[in-house]
Amino acid sequence: MEAENVSQLKYMLEMELGNLREKTDIDLALFIGVGGRIFATSIPDDLRPDQYRLLSTFKGNLSNLCSKLKGEDLEVSIERWKSGMAIVSAVGDSSFLASLLTQKSEISEMGSILDDVLDASTVLKHIFEQKDFTDESIDSYSENVQKELNRLSRQLFVERFTHTKSYKKNEEILEFMKEKIKKAVGVGQVDQIVSVTFNEMGTSAPYMQDDMWYDFLEKVIDDNIRSIVGDIQAEQYKKRWKKELEKKLKSFL
Repeated sequence: MEAENVSQLKYMLEMELGNLREKTDIDLALFIGVGGRIFATSIPDDLRPDQYRLLSTFKGNLSNLCSKLKGEDLEVSIERWKSGMAIVSAVGDSSFLASLLTQKSEISEMGSILDDVLDASTVLKHIFEQKDFTDESIDSYSENVQKELNRLSRQLFVERFTHTKSYKKNEEILEFMKEKIKKAVGVGQVDQIVSVTFNEMGTSAPYMQDDMWYDFLEKVIDDNIRSIVGDIQAEQYKKRWKKELEKKLKSFL
């Protein structure tokens, strides 16, 4: 699944920042535009005093960092202060990833964290530029980056699927069909007819494609309603409901 609106885009960026923190010693991770706008963050709910001092120091130096990133072809930089350090990694030409660590380390000891930061920067760039997640679109990346993009796609699907346009559309179509069935045979049989029809199709409402709704309508009428209302009425329902369903589906385009 790919981010299809600003809310999901931000959620996906925050997932990646959180994952970077989980697998490293990074205390705070921020995705920022070179103009100083903060797009996404992963920060502890309750900051320790040392984390708060480091964040304040970073914010105090943010304008200088932004100027450096805009004026130079900077890929990665390590900034060290008394309160800690920051790994600043460019994400495209207009944004950067800031990874803050309260525990300062020697540069020679930063190899594994730098690798993780650079991978995360590539992942953030792909997401932020709203590229698709097909194999062809990600096969030029390293194996680690490909795995991370696929993991994020699955995680977004699990956690945010009910917020997608397709989910909301299918829920509305389902209610539309239930109303039609209720008027034809009464409220008492609606849930049973719907459940049996989905079982026969081997799917459920959230995962329906547009053309599958026409199959659903046919099965509802031919396998359930026809025996109750008769052939003439069933054919009238089929003709009228198809037109209304088509109109309903087109309204979502």
